[in-house]
Amino acid sequence: MSIKDFLKKSFSKDPEFQAAAKERKIQRILDEREKGSNERELERFREEQRQVLIKKRLDTIRKMKTRQAFKSGIMDTTNIFKNHKSILTEDHKILNEGNMFFK
Repeated sequence: MSIKDFLKKSFSKDPEFQAAAKERKIQRILDEREKGSNERELERFREEQRQVLIKKRLDTIRKMKTRQAFKSGIMDTTNIFKNHKSILTEDHKILNEGNMFFK
């Protein structure tokens, strides 16, 4: 699919869809004109409150998910270094015996 085909497809929408969208837009404008200014302001205020509430809920959900991500995942696996001795504290037999690198 070339760029020309993509642009042609994106700009040519279904005529039924375009008609329905136009009708819906006209209906919304007519509904808004029927309302009084106080009613429109009240609806705007309620919508703002609804958006603030949605944002708070999303923030709490995101925090929960990040907490779960930190608690799970890599940290749930067993520690592969748990029963191993430290290289710094164990006896270095290789260094004492002498070899090609250390004499």
